[in-house]
Amino acid sequence: METLLHVSTRWLSLEMVVSRILRLYKALRSYFGSIHEKQARCVRLREVFQDPMSEIHLLFYQSTLIIFTHFNLLFQRQDPCVYLLHEQFLKPGAFRGVNVDTVDLRDEESQLPDSQLGVGFTTRTTLNRLVEAGDISKDSAKKFHVAARSFFVKAVEYATAKLPLHDPVLEHSRFVEFRQKMDTSLDDVLYFVHRFNHLLPYNQPREQDQLNDEFLEYQMMEEEDIPASIWGEAVIRTNEDGVYHRMDRLWGYLGSLKNRASGILKVPKLSKVALIVLSLPHSNADAERTFSVIGLNKTDTRNRL
Repeated sequence: METLLHVSTRWLSLEMVVSRILRLYKALRSYFGSIHEKQARCVRLREVFQDPMSEIHLLFYQSTLIIFTHFNLLFQRQDPCVYLLHEQFLKPGAFRGVNVDTVDLRDEESQLPDSQLGVGFTTRTTLNRLVEAGDISKDSAKKFHVAARSFFVKAVEYATAKLPLHDPVLEHSRFVEFRQKMDTSLDDVLYFVHRFNHLLPYNQPREQDQLNDEFLEYQMMEEEDIPASIWGEAVIRTNEDGVYHRMDRLWGYLGSLKNRASGILKVPKLSKVALIVLSLPHSNADAERTFSVIGLNKTDTRNRL
C-alpha cells in the first residue's frame, strides 16, 4: 500500500493522507527506526515516529478533520444546497437560549473537562493506554489536551467569524426541505416574495391568501403522497452513509401536481417560490470549476480562451 501526498491547495486530501499514514503507522515506525540515513529529512522522520505523541496527534486529526471535510464537500456539491446551510452551521438547540456570538469560548467554565473533551474515541483510548503503559507522561497528556482545546477554540472562532450564521436567506430557505416543512411557516415564504418581488409579484392580499392555502396544502402532504419513482430520481449519495434527496427534483413534481377533482395545480405559486430559492448558489464552486477547466485547456498556442 502506497503513502499519499498531501497538496496544500487541495486540502480535502488531508483526511485521506492522515488515514493512510495511520494504516501504515506500525510499518513506517519500524522502517524509519531501522534505517541509519543521516539526511535531515530521514532523521526528522525517525524522531517523529519514535515519539508516541505522534500517533495521538494523527488520531486527533483523523477524528476532527471529518467535520471540516464535511463542510467543504457540502460547498462543492453541484445540487441545490442553500436550504441545508443554516442547519449545518447552527443546529437548533445547540446553544439553547444563548447567542453563539456572545459565548466566551476561552472561558474554561464553559468548556468540557479533559476527560470529556471530544478528541475522538480512538484517540482517547490510545492516549489512556499509552499513559498507563508509561510510554506517555501525564504532563504530555495534559499538554495534548491544552493544545486540542486551543485548536477547537480557534476553529470555532474562525467559523463564527466567517460563516453566515445569521443570514436571513439561509434561515428562511429551510421550508423547501420536505421533511422540515412542519418546522417552518408562511413567513419564510413571504420573505422571498418581498425580497424577489420582481420575480414573485404576489403582493396583493388575495395572492398571499392563496400562498397561505398552498403552504397549508404543502404541510399536509405526506411522503407517501409522492411516488417512489420521484423519490428515487431525487436520490443523491454524498458518501457511503449519507443519502439525500434533491429538492429541485421534488419541487419539479410538486409544481405539476394537480387536484384530482378540479384539475387545478395544487401549489403553483409556492412551487415557483421554492424553485427560485433552489436556484440560489450556495458557493462559488461552479465558477472555480470553470476557471479550472479553462486553465487546463489554455496553452501557449490557445491563449485566448
